Order: sequence, then structure tokens, then C-alpha cells
Amino acid sequence: MTCDEFRQLLGDHHAGELVVEVTERFDFHRTGCPDCGFYLESYTHTVKVMRLLKCGPLPAGVEERLRAACALGEKSERG
Repeated sequence: MTCDEFRQLLGDHHAGELVVEVTERFDFHRTGCPDCGFYLESYTHTVKVMRLLKCGPLPAGVEERLRAACALGEKSERG
């Protein structure tokens, strides 16, 4: 599994929607890749904080901007 594949599966992993085989590959990658292990920790923390805030849905356009910022950050990490 690549780091990109790992990141694409974060939401499904968090929701418990991955099949056993994919979960095994996900966990194997997480334990062998310190960057993705940290990414999962920060993602998990962010989800917990957002649930505590109970702030309702994001304003229009915010989710798209966040996704674009994440994509831009991933591209700059790759160089």
C-alpha cells in the first residue's frame, strides 16, 4: 500500500467500513510508515475534536477548500 492509498482510506477506516484484507494492509502500512502513523493519529484527534465541538455542518465551500489545501500539502511533501 502506498501513502496515497493509505490517506484515501482514512475515512473508511475510521467508519469501520474496510474489509478485513484491506484493514490488514492498512495496519501493516501504518506500523511500517512513521509518517502515515502520525497522519492517522492527527486525523483521529481532529475527528474527536470536531465531534466535541458539535458545531453542525461546515459552511458552504469550506470542505472543498480544506480538501484542496490537503491535496496541495500532499503534493508539496512529495516534492
